[in-house]
Amino acid sequence: MIYVIGLDVSMNSTGWAVIGVEADRLHLIDSGVIKANDKLPYGKRLRNQRTKFQEIIEKYPTKYVAREAGFQRHIKATQVLFRAYGVTEEFFADIDLVEYASGTIKKIVTGNGKATKEEVEKAIRETLNLPKTFKFTTNDESDAVGIAITHIKKLKIQKGV
Repeated sequence: MIYVIGLDVSMNSTGWAVIGVEADRLHLIDSGVIKANDKLPYGKRLRNQRTKFQEIIEKYPTKYVAREAGFQRHIKATQVLFRAYGVTEEFFADIDLVEYASGTIKKIVTGNGKATKEEVEKAIRETLNLPKTFKFTTNDESDAVGIAITHIKKLKIQKGV
């Protein structure tokens, strides 16, 4: 089985997902959110993310990692966000880390680059045959799953996973 990690990176609530690829079938192996106490200094929050990343790759030997590309809205928020991006860049330096724009993720997962969060989640559920009772804890978690699926589908087009 090939493991692919999807990350929806933020300073306070990083979504993550591990998708397994086996014989052209996709399986949601594990997923969650790395929550941070926003009262802690940035360094401690970033170390918490790094520690969780280590736990994930120790449990699931990962071949690929994908994250949503950063964006700019407000300079202060963007500067804080890119600290978290720096941690992922450094931590996954030896793994094939790629980025996808949100429109690309929506297009690959749903066929519509302007899909709503609900449409993306519906497409994820169908792709992975998730039971109706399965609930994502946050949009960050479901976004991370969509990012991993995007990378897997891109790899099939480019490399034939």
